[in-house]
Amino acid sequence: MAKKQKNIIEKKWLIVKAKSKETDYDLKEIDELTSDLIAHLAQLTERGITEVDGVSIDLYKDRVWWVVEKVGLLPEYKDEEEEEEEIVDDWDSYEDYDEVDLEEEAHKAFYSENL
Repeated sequence: MAKKQKNIIEKKWLIVKAKSKETDYDLKEIDELTSDLIAHLAQLTERGITEVDGVSIDLYKDRVWWVVEKVGLLPEYKDEEEEEEEIVDDWDSYEDYDEVDLEEEAHKAFYSENL
């Protein structure tokens, strides 16, 4: 009895899976393999294909994501505390509203801070 041929997505997945389980895997090679598989899955998704041989495309996406996380291909998440800038209401600092062009002052203030 002939063995059922595996589809290209399954073949690519099995290669990624095998390479990621090696103890001395090449990170660059896994990056290229996962990127290729993700691109292929994206093309299928754009065409509206949701299953390949009865297996959900989303399952393959999840599998690849797990490998990407496991081997460390994602950049480190930086949880730096951002300093909150205090907002100062200086509306009352304008003494003579008739003589001051507020729109021009706001324009100058904005561009002097953002240069």
